[in-house]
Amino acid sequence: MAAPALGAESSDAPAAAAAAATPTATTPSTAMPKHEFSVDMTCEGCSNAVSRVLNKLGGVEFDIDLPNKKVCISSDHSVDILLETLEKTGKAVSYLGPK
Repeated sequence: MAAPALGAESSDAPAAAAAAATPTATTPSTAMPKHEFSVDMTCEGCSNAVSRVLNKLGGVEFDIDLPNKKVCISSDHSVDILLETLEKTGKAVSYLGPK
């Protein structure tokens, strides 16, 4: 009877370890903060410049709304870093707030 008991213990240990690993695996996948900026974009060239500087920064996901001159950025970077990056386009930029 000792053999089945050992088999049961060894099968429970990996299951317990997997169950314990599950919450820590999902914790880092929290959503990045979203921020909305006003950028004085007048054409597709302007929006391409915004895309270029944000892609160069890395660690960002963004949507550009050219008609409304808004850029929504999901990122763990600080608002100051995002502002500095957007200002590299040479366009007037202002922070509208969290989205």
